[in-house]
Amino acid sequence: MEDAKDNESKAKYLITIAKIYYGDLRDFPKARKYALDAAALKPNWGEPYMLIGKLYASSGPLCGPGTGWDSQVVTWPAIDKFEYAKRIDPSVSAEANKLIAQYSRYMPKKEDLHFRLLKAGDPFRVGCWIQENTTIRTSD
Repeated sequence: MEDAKDNESKAKYLITIAKIYYGDLRDFPKARKYALDAAALKPNWGEPYMLIGKLYASSGPLCGPGTGWDSQVVTWPAIDKFEYAKRIDPSVSAEANKLIAQYSRYMPKKEDLHFRLLKAGDPFRVGCWIQENTTIRTSD
């Protein structure tokens, strides 16, 4: 039983470090690493995935000019993380739903997909520092 308590403490320290890398140091890859380390120690904990979703959603200016396609596609993996967080940890559902609604407005429009010969529902690889596979969605 001591191991579970020890892992709980370590996970909380790691998520705090992740938040410092996100909020204070603005080092998103390191913040994600510490959040994932925290999640590994405490299964079914949504908070690390909520943080990763926020990292991704905040990456528009890092991955593009802040608006437009390259900045919009970061919303897809962000929403993936929010959805996963609430699936494994119902206690984060309210915040996850709020963020999903907020960031869904910033997804590309159908016409943006049409110009790129892409379709909603198709797989897509988000580059930049995120480097994750996701599913194409539109805001309309």
